[in-house]
Amino acid sequence: MRLRSFLVPVCAVLVSAASAQVAAPDLLKPENRTASNSKQFTVFGGTPGRRSDLVRRAEELKRGTERELRDSEDWKSPILIILSPGDGFRLRQPAVVLQVFDADAAGRKIQIDLAPSALGDAGLVDQAILRGLLLERSLRRQKFEAGRYVDPPDWLAAALSASLAPESAGGSSLYTKMLEGKGMPRLDRFLGQNAGTLRGRARELHAAQSLALYEALSGLPDGRRRVLENLLLVEPDRDPLQRFAQTWPDLAADQAKLARLWALSLARRSSEARVDLLGIEETGDELDKILSPLSESGDGKEPAAAILDLSRSEPGRFRLSQASIEAQKLGFRAHTLYAPVVEEYRLLFTNLGKKRRGGFNRRFEELEELRLQLGERGREITDFMNWMQANDGDQNSGAIKVTSIPRTEPAERRNDKISRYLDSVEERGW
Repeated sequence: MRLRSFLVPVCAVLVSAASAQVAAPDLLKPENRTASNSKQFTVFGGTPGRRSDLVRRAEELKRGTERELRDSEDWKSPILIILSPGDGFRLRQPAVVLQVFDADAAGRKIQIDLAPSALGDAGLVDQAILRGLLLERSLRRQKFEAGRYVDPPDWLAAALSASLAPESAGGSSLYTKMLEGKGMPRLDRFLGQNAGTLRGRARELHAAQSLALYEALSGLPDGRRRVLENLLLVEPDRDPLQRFAQTWPDLAADQAKLARLWALSLARRSSEARVDLLGIEETGDELDKILSPLSESGDGKEPAAAILDLSRSEPGRFRLSQASIEAQKLGFRAHTLYAPVVEEYRLLFTNLGKKRRGGFNRRFEELEELRLQLGERGREITDFMNWMQANDGDQNSGAIKVTSIPRTEPAERRNDKISRYLDSVEERGW
């Protein structure tokens, strides 16, 4: 009786006009279905090998989703995956159809219909399964009246797909290209995209942007908890932007702040060696590589004047925008002492790229003086460390050699510009 109550609603959906399955009786035979270990997923149709691969992948995605969202409650509704036979597939039917239906005593079911064309697209299948998982979790809290419900955010399913299958989100070069483009997309347009209709490069871009947004939001205080809260809203707004605002009203109201967080997340993704921190001298050398091409002038102008001249032409502003991106990426690897200076240069280049030239000369000259003194201090530290290594003890006698360190500075607190800068860095907690 229990098996029959489970299969009757499936049969009803399979022969409905929406899915147009004329081979429903064959699909429902025991030899044509495979259940996953957790029993949450059952795949109908296709070959035994295909069904086994799908239930295995569905379980992997389920575990990954629970790990990402830090949520491992037991499932309530089964998810049925229907592999549509070619002879029963409508020409204009979407490659993926997600449906929810209640079957009286048998309970609620979530069904994913996969057209033959979808099976060759692993990313599309992953997102379909993830949408089913997110919907199953969402409907445990969401009001479900007269068959009406609100789908989970498309960007969340795309982000999880990119996170759990990194190859689907492209490499660091894709994130770099997005940073070099026209900036972050408008939030309302991005949230309103239907990921299920995107193909090729468009879907890669959407997945990469989604993952960057997810990581930016997750990095905020209580970030992952708030992402889960948005998924579990009891009455989620049907408008994607308004739903976003239900959880992040401050970011929805200040989209410039969100764009900065979003771009910062993209920049982290764009740097392949983002965890390899540089030393003081190395950071100075990398910063010099960014500045030198901008400040070179054939007519002998000062660096500040040469850079200002660049900002007065479209190609020059493009070069300054590129320099801003390079400075942003350098900031993630910069030595702690240099990080605030690199950020100041980045802001200057960003402003010049937007034709904001006010106060540039004064601020640039201050930064150049500070950079020069940081370089000198870096060389002093390197020389000191080399001296320490050279006086590291007598290797032959095995005794520890104690040598007094010659004083090259007065004992009192220094009051020069670089010392004041280092004190301010320490106070700010860098």
